[in-house]
Amino acid sequence: MCAQTPEIRLARPEDLATVVAIYNATIPGRMATAQLVPVTVEERRPWFAAHTPDRRPMWVAEGPDGVVAWVGLTDFHERAAYAATAQISIYVDERARGQGLGGRLLDHAIANAPAAGVTSLIGLVFADNAPSLGLFEGRGFERWGHMPKVADTDGDPRDLVYVGRHV
Repeated sequence: MCAQTPEIRLARPEDLATVVAIYNATIPGRMATAQLVPVTVEERRPWFAAHTPDRRPMWVAEGPDGVVAWVGLTDFHERAAYAATAQISIYVDERARGQGLGGRLLDHAIANAPAAGVTSLIGLVFADNAPSLGLFEGRGFERWGHMPKVADTDGDPRDLVYVGRHV
């Protein structure tokens, strides 16, 4: 996509529309999210605002053509005892895939999670999403749970794998 390596930086409010567009582009493939219909920028404003640099950061990868990927940490669970555990999500624009950007973003999140008070990261991945499982497992994540047929994508029952690692 671009000859220059994208820079990883904290997400800014003006990135929201692109973050949503990258996310929405994955919905039709039914591999990267359990979301079945596109979300709007307006719907995602509260979610985006919850990504604070000090507690639940979101980083974007920005190249000469703009933001091409993002990784974000969200609360794993609302109860206080889980405050040091965050769910991690990574989405890469189709044009930027296959360039190692997902791995760079995951490495960045792993390295910076402790500064946000995070000691454990958990990813939720469909069991048949081999590329994503490989990405996480290649960075030291282990399979912490398997939930059979907990999702239904257009009549297709899907298993969910919880991957996790301590940082």
